[in-house]
Amino acid sequence: MAVKIADPLLMREINKYHVLETIRCHGQISRVEISERTLLSGTTVSAITGALIEEGLIEAIHTQPNGEAQRGRPRVLLGLVRDAAYVLGIRISDAMTTVTLVDFRGELVSLLQLPVRMARQPAEVIADLIEDAMDECVNKAGIDRARIRGVGVGVPGLVDPRSGKSYSSSVFGEREIPLATMLGERTGLPVKLEKPANLLALAESWFGYAQREKSFAVVALDQTASLGLWVDSDLHRGASTLGPTFGHIKVGGGGVVCECGQKDCLNAHVSQSAMRRQAVALFGAGFVESPAARTDLPGALAAAADAGDVAAAALIEGHGERLGIGISHVINLINPEKIIIALDSRATASCSRRRSRRRRRPTASGHTTLRPS
Repeated sequence: MAVKIADPLLMREINKYHVLETIRCHGQISRVEISERTLLSGTTVSAITGALIEEGLIEAIHTQPNGEAQRGRPRVLLGLVRDAAYVLGIRISDAMTTVTLVDFRGELVSLLQLPVRMARQPAEVIADLIEDAMDECVNKAGIDRARIRGVGVGVPGLVDPRSGKSYSSSVFGEREIPLATMLGERTGLPVKLEKPANLLALAESWFGYAQREKSFAVVALDQTASLGLWVDSDLHRGASTLGPTFGHIKVGGGGVVCECGQKDCLNAHVSQSAMRRQAVALFGAGFVESPAARTDLPGALAAAADAGDVAAAALIEGHGERLGIGISHVINLINPEKIIIALDSRATASCSRRRSRRRRRPTASGHTTLRPS
């Protein structure tokens, strides 16, 4: 029996994707440059871009050659149509849920922060709160809801992007929460669930300081420590699609019990709950319940260390040492071209002076980039 090597319709859609992705990556680009970068013929590129213009996804932009206003024919560049589609992005954490609306070019249109402590709330209550926040964010922007094409949700912990379930998270008191299905039923939109570290890795590859890297790692520090791996120009999810469980690698020291039941996991030393526990042991419950610490515990500790508190400085240095051990495992095992450390935005300003001592260059807000030696 003959084997069908390729479906013409499938190949057409693949070529269309590559053309659209090339335009997205370069902002404004000519048909000739698209042909050179995709290795597609000029005729094929013209046919695909013509169809994309008819669909309202891209537009032709006429510019003068070499900046000269009077000489030569206008140069035709192609770019994405800003309002062709919109996407909602949601980041859920224990104390803050952020909803963003972005346009087809990936630029921010509207943002809403919901300062509600989600931790241990019933899943139905959390889904209702998120639905209300999405509605408010869209209403604030005043856009046509029919142009919203999907929702992306970042949830800390073990997340399965295939089933859209959160298997284990500091946000939910229950396990195996089908959050994508719950939000999809409420909104009527396709919903994709991911862990924040993977979303950060994808964002850095698209818009950040890893656009030209074939391999890099993003270490996200929020409630827990998590890792997004970009290997061979794609997200590495592993056989289970759950990705690396960076917070549960062993960093040694003291037999501290992790929430997973094992001892000396990275999360047992550097998570928000670990930092809170250590701060209570050093300074008492009054310190962590103060207004500054309740809003930003890392910032309160950094302020105390800057004021000369030796114990606060030792606590921060201990966290840095354990995190360094964890990152060394990533370097030894994966050897990525770049490692990006993404801090919780609330801790960014207070920790910036301490990070300045390390070899780095700035990326997006709250990020630090390291290149393995």
